[in-house]
Amino acid sequence: MYTILVSSLNENMNLAESIQTHLNDLNEKSQIINLVEINLPLYDSRKETIDGIPKQILELMKILEESKAYIIVSPEYNYSIPPVLTNVIAWISRASDDFRKVFSLKYIQLATHSGANGYNVVNAMRSQLTNLGAICMPREILSTYSNKMKEESILKVLKIFIEITKK
Repeated sequence: MYTILVSSLNENMNLAESIQTHLNDLNEKSQIINLVEINLPLYDSRKETIDGIPKQILELMKILEESKAYIIVSPEYNYSIPPVLTNVIAWISRASDDFRKVFSLKYIQLATHSGANGYNVVNAMRSQLTNLGAICMPREILSTYSNKMKEESILKVLKIFIEITKK
């Protein structure tokens, strides 16, 4: 099972749905998780002490542990990672002494539909996720308003991703 994490609505959700369609066409199971709809509180240590780890994070971690690999579809916010994705990673990092198990040696395909060129967000995600132990694919799926992603390009990237994750 491939888990597609989407950290915004609109164009990035459309991109995630396109990715999922291609995975289905390749006979690969996938699920989309919209991180916005999880509706997590903003992480802070006081909130963690008072309320504990949100059940949504524990449920998400279970899904991620069982996933073969992830595809993260995220817009670029102010030349970096959007707050909702940063917040999810912050909560995950506090949920367990062994939180890295959801990242360590997991293959991750990065994707974005961005108002800018998208390189800043994929580079920021790659830096953070590789430091958490993940293996980010060298090629990403990039789409902008002026440079729409071609379906054949998505398919080509996904075929390579699937081949690598099956080794």
